Amino acid sequence: MHYTPDTLRLLGINPDGLIFFKDKVPYDPTLKPFSRELRIDGVKAEAYMWKILKNKKTGYRFLRQKPILHYIADFYCDELNLVVEIDGSSHNIEEVQRHDQQRDKDMNALGLKVVRLWDYDVIKTPLAAASHIFKEAGVEIPASLCGLHDGSERLWSPFF
Repeated sequence: MHYTPDTLRLLGINPDGLIFFKDKVPYDPTLKPFSRELRIDGVKAEAYMWKILKNKKTGYRFLRQKPILHYIADFYCDELNLVVEIDGSSHNIEEVQRHDQQRDKDMNALGLKVVRLWDYDVIKTPLAAASHIFKEAGVEIPASLCGLHDGSERLWSPFF
């Protein structure tokens, strides 16, 4: 899809300050330094998931801490039009939940599907959590994710 400031306005999204490219989702360039910091100082659950998703191990190219609109997505796959968010306990706070709802609404308006996972689930059973991402995306679960999903994958998985 080709996005323009006018199409975003029609979707109820403020286009001010965003950079637009032909076939890419628009983003706020002022978020790039912060997204780089997040890649370096990421949380444990994100590090677990990144070990699974990086370098096309699943057959899909994922980006980590990708600026989209005025937000930073934990993980983004352009091919699947998919955003993956890993939420911690702070996402139980009402104000944060409202922000998440608006963020999801804006992402959905761009045609992106948002999959949310709890950090506890990602740490406890990372391969099961990754499998859930692909199930929610409506695509076949990659063979690299098949196997035990009882938490023991942290010990035997080639990803760790």
